[in-house]
Amino acid sequence: MAGGPKFADLVPRVLSALVLLSVAGAGLWFGGLVLALLLSVFGAVMLWEYFRLIIRLTKPFARIATVLSSVLLAVALILEHRLVQETDGTLAVSPIAIGVLIVTMIVVMIPVRKSRLETLFGAMIPLATFLFFFLHQSAPMAMWLVVAVVISTDVAGYFFGKLIGGPKFWPSLSPNKTWAGTVSGWGMAAIIAIIVGIRASDPVSTTIVGVIFLVLVAFAAQMADIAESALKRRAGVKDSSKIIPGHGGALDRFDGMLGAFTVAGLVFVLAGFTVTL
Repeated sequence: MAGGPKFADLVPRVLSALVLLSVAGAGLWFGGLVLALLLSVFGAVMLWEYFRLIIRLTKPFARIATVLSSVLLAVALILEHRLVQETDGTLAVSPIAIGVLIVTMIVVMIPVRKSRLETLFGAMIPLATFLFFFLHQSAPMAMWLVVAVVISTDVAGYFFGKLIGGPKFWPSLSPNKTWAGTVSGWGMAAIIAIIVGIRASDPVSTTIVGVIFLVLVAFAAQMADIAESALKRRAGVKDSSKIIPGHGGALDRFDGMLGAFTVAGLVFVLAGFTVTL
């Protein structure tokens, strides 16, 4: 049948996407301990891909590093869930959970011997996973805004990059990304900020701050995507794994989320004030 091979992976792509959406939706709906455990599993998969394919540890060492760092990440998430009380404030974070998270990041970085990019990308996996959970618990509207920005940035970048083409954004690291696609992603982030900002009590200030913040989040997502592409090229692989039929690996699907939630989460943690959206 004409065009058959071109769409041969359509069915597994759609089915795996539906499964992912169902599992993620359930975790977000229940939140709390359920979401913490689900994020621990997602984190473990991404860490395995990182240790095994990105920095190319032998299987026994990759398994040990994955188990150790994943257990520590799970402990950090559960502690954040258990120790933060409603009376602590909207953007409260547990110092004990942060301590365990820092240990987790150190464990992830220890096996890396050469590349700063590999080191930073590895540390970002547990950090972004933790910050995603933090935002879901403390500022869920902000979490959904970040998710919306990452998805719209990715879609706009792909569509306008193909439609307009033109100069490459960073050809040495990501030959397929264009300036047209990159800037269109920033534009989508700005549009989302404007839509949210005009409903605020102080629309002008909120919109200005929102545009700056969400464009920064979009840029972080794009840079994480570029970083993962560069690391895969160094490792000589197309996908971080084959765990998601038709999509590749967990890092292939969530690299942009890692960058976006690292930046967005740190902004909220460091700001330390209640944000009403």
